Amino acid sequence: MKREQYTILNEKESMAEELILRIKRMFSEIENTQTSASAYDTAWVAMVPSLDSSQQPQFPQCLSWIIDNQLLDGSWGIPYLIIKDRLCHTLACVIALRKWNAGNQNVETDIWHYVSLNSKMRLGLRFLRENIEGIVHEDEYTPIGFQIIFPAMLEEARGLGLELPYDLTPIKLMLTHREKIMKGKAIDHMHEYDSSLIYTVEGIHKIVDWNKVLKHQNKDGSLFNSPSATACALMHTRKSNCLEYLSSMLQKLGNGVPSVYPINLYARISMIDRLQRLGLARHFRNEIIHALDDIYRYWMQKETSREGKSLTPDIVSTSIAFMLLRLHGYDVPADVFCCYDLHSIEQSGEAVTAMLSLYRASQIMFPGETILEEIKTVSRKYLDKRKENGRIYDHDIVMKDLRGEVEYALSVPWYASLERIENRRYIDQYGVNDTWIAKTSYKIPCISNDLFLALAKQDYNICQAIQQKELRELERWFADNKFSHLNFARQKLIYCYFSAAATLFSPELSAARVVWAKNGVITTVVDDFFDVGGSSEEIHSFVEAVRVWDEAATDGLSENVQILFSALYNTVDEIVQQAFVFQGRDISIHLREIWYRLVNSMMTEAQWARTHCIPSMHEYMENAEPSIALEPIVLSSLYFVGPKLSEEIICHPEYYNLMHLLNICGRLLNDIQGCKREAHQGKLNSVTLYMEENSGTTMEDAIVYLRKTIDESRQLLLKEVLRPSIVPRECKQLHWNMMRILQLFYLKNDGFTSPTEMLGYVNAVIVDPIL
Repeated sequence: MKREQYTILNEKESMAEELILRIKRMFSEIENTQTSASAYDTAWVAMVPSLDSSQQPQFPQCLSWIIDNQLLDGSWGIPYLIIKDRLCHTLACVIALRKWNAGNQNVETDIWHYVSLNSKMRLGLRFLRENIEGIVHEDEYTPIGFQIIFPAMLEEARGLGLELPYDLTPIKLMLTHREKIMKGKAIDHMHEYDSSLIYTVEGIHKIVDWNKVLKHQNKDGSLFNSPSATACALMHTRKSNCLEYLSSMLQKLGNGVPSVYPINLYARISMIDRLQRLGLARHFRNEIIHALDDIYRYWMQKETSREGKSLTPDIVSTSIAFMLLRLHGYDVPADVFCCYDLHSIEQSGEAVTAMLSLYRASQIMFPGETILEEIKTVSRKYLDKRKENGRIYDHDIVMKDLRGEVEYALSVPWYASLERIENRRYIDQYGVNDTWIAKTSYKIPCISNDLFLALAKQDYNICQAIQQKELRELERWFADNKFSHLNFARQKLIYCYFSAAATLFSPELSAARVVWAKNGVITTVVDDFFDVGGSSEEIHSFVEAVRVWDEAATDGLSENVQILFSALYNTVDEIVQQAFVFQGRDISIHLREIWYRLVNSMMTEAQWARTHCIPSMHEYMENAEPSIALEPIVLSSLYFVGPKLSEEIICHPEYYNLMHLLNICGRLLNDIQGCKREAHQGKLNSVTLYMEENSGTTMEDAIVYLRKTIDESRQLLLKEVLRPSIVPRECKQLHWNMMRILQLFYLKNDGFTSPTEMLGYVNAVIVDPIL
């Protein structure tokens, strides 16, 4: 690297360090995180009558906030955002003003103030009349529960004598639609109410059983941290803990009420999710673990208490929290999703972000989790339909590129998406002005933050510059070992290094990346040698040289054998010396055993092909596990990711089981994509062998069976990776990294063999910087 390049890199690192410190301070300040005030929630709190006198408001300061925060066009809410959202804010504020001020001068003795309030109410009514037809705009973002809450507020407004065009067709249609929804829900016959129903209780407050509602009350007195729902509960139940929740909130925040309080749970979930998706989580390991510990404690409190199992009524937050906790090794059951009505979400037609989050969460699946199977099927079907109809927009969050996120999730499953590819895409899609929309819109300043984006770009480019330097060194290694002289061999250095750079991207993992890439290159060349490049005599000679592990064993042999064994011998020797620095012990015997096991299995396959021997499926798979050539790549790299690996660990059954599950998936994925080609070539393949042993089975039937085996093995591997065990998590993660690489390479065809299939990904990860 040139001197000026070093200077630029050092400057970028200094800037990144400063940004890291600033974000760490945000973690410590998250307890005091606030969102912008919500006119809708403030209005509902303002409507609460005094517990001492029904003629006075309990929280007059909220009326003051409403008076002071009307927009110039007469509305309340976030200007120029979403018409349905602003209609909801505005109608709630007009109702609050009417309830306490219009026609009731006992509340306000200042006649001029009274006239001013009526003027503000008239402006609000004018805005509502001029924009009310926006309630039926299908292409608009729609707040949660809008179809229940807004019609209920219209009925309240009519009862207060507010002049609105109630006979207008859109309003009539909405009121009729609400009646159908309420009949469909059959609230009177429900034994228990679900979370989403309680969250929007202000839309059904006249017909619910409040004893059932209060079963969902949090310890702080709130209903799912919603000020508006809690204010509604206080009006009907006069419960002191509802009053305490609202009073303490206003004491801390002032006159305006947010959409969610406290926000720190949501903020932590969103903050960790964004840092992880931007590729920045490693800089904040301690902060993230501390935050996840708190989230998990809250989760378990909900699970063991009368509050129920759902973390929040917000499906998106619960889905993200489930993914974060499970992927960090916390024991979170899938039945947390049982309390959500998938059919209602699906029928709403306005739940893209919710379904996308559920689809992602469903893929963090362990064997036997039928609820996640169902969620995956329903959410996938929903998203596919929305994509086909060209209606990928949503009510949960106004995002920069929701369409891009959905299309990528549908085309590349989570378990086939490499981390650095995800990071790159999310950086490109990241919106610093994202707005969340629950019952109404709100922003979280510490999440919609350009600091995250600035650090992500700096970090990505720093890592990429280091990787480009490593690749140049690997190119010299490739040339020095004369791999280009082997005419039969695929030249796959860039793909081998890409698979490491896209999963082991941290600068400190440089040695692991290089070892991974070198072993990937050699296994590819050896595989080609056994398939097409070597005669029977050369293959036997090569296997014998690996057995005795002596360069002299190749004297007098062909140039191909000499090049191949010399590269293997010297590379393994180099890795052994490097590993001694990391591990403090000699690992040469282990590496030699791995390589001898591989070449022996490859020779067996070559003999089967040459003699037209057809083994049983069991014999084939037993030999195929090592012959897929994953062990030298993964097991050699384990020594360079941090933890020290004792003989006890590498001889433990858990260690071998991880590799066993990975090998099964690798072999079957490879066979499925290559079955037609290999059938024409007369090669053995698990697809054709399965057909041979199961008379009458078609190739499609065989593939379905083998894909089911892959899914089961992948789920078992994920469970093994995430559960505590004797094998360090960093080492187990390498097995999962390789699984994701295999799933991506074999997603549509044999992407590893294809000269162009992976080039877009390669360029994004290694070549093209983020500007």
